[in-house]
Amino acid sequence: MIRLNAVMDGIFGTHYQLKEKSSVIFGTGQIGKQQFQVLGVKESTFLGAEQALIMAEQIIDLMEQKSKDPLLLLVDVAGQQLTMRDEWLGMYQYFGHLLTGLACLRQQGNQIISLVYNQAVGGGFIAYGLMADTILALPDAELAVMWLEGIAKVTKIELSALEELSKSLPIFAPGVKNFYKLGGLHQIVELAQIPGTLEHLLKQNGTDDVRAQLGKERGGRTLAYTVINAVENLPL
Repeated sequence: MIRLNAVMDGIFGTHYQLKEKSSVIFGTGQIGKQQFQVLGVKESTFLGAEQALIMAEQIIDLMEQKSKDPLLLLVDVAGQQLTMRDEWLGMYQYFGHLLTGLACLRQQGNQIISLVYNQAVGGGFIAYGLMADTILALPDAELAVMWLEGIAKVTKIELSALEELSKSLPIFAPGVKNFYKLGGLHQIVELAQIPGTLEHLLKQNGTDDVRAQLGKERGGRTLAYTVINAVENLPL
């Protein structure tokens, strides 16, 4: 596991400022003359209603300031909170509020890039990291919609059978390389290469969602892109 300060030092050197509230981190960082807004969670947080609300507040502040700075989302989530309190509060409505804020920020013209620096699991990842225009991950990051043990419990399929399936079907297999095959990651990048990668992405300024296309090209999702295009081209 890499510590948050090591990630920030590797990307911004000494040119950053961060604050923390309930495991949510937010602030700014500088690469050359370019300022980045930074938002995310630290070190294996379980994302819940409180964290989602704090993150949404930071995004609303950026919109009110009319800041056009690119937003770097730092991802290290162990999943969503599984407490009764969060469920009763309607945690997924808070997640929806956060996702809506990110969509509005994109419409304002802010480029959104996420970096998975340790782990990204389940609803905690879906709630913000997957909303980015570009999704990056460090080589040692761990990604999963659900670990195979959890899939076995839900589906009642033997773990050994799932492990065998995961050898040939990336959709069943957790891990950074399998997420890359699925198109869920745009790039796997060493920490030392992140500053240059961010600068390159800002020059491209791409916001089109090409993840299904990447999944087809990489052999992880062979039909999704074809089906999406077929549905989009259906006569009305």
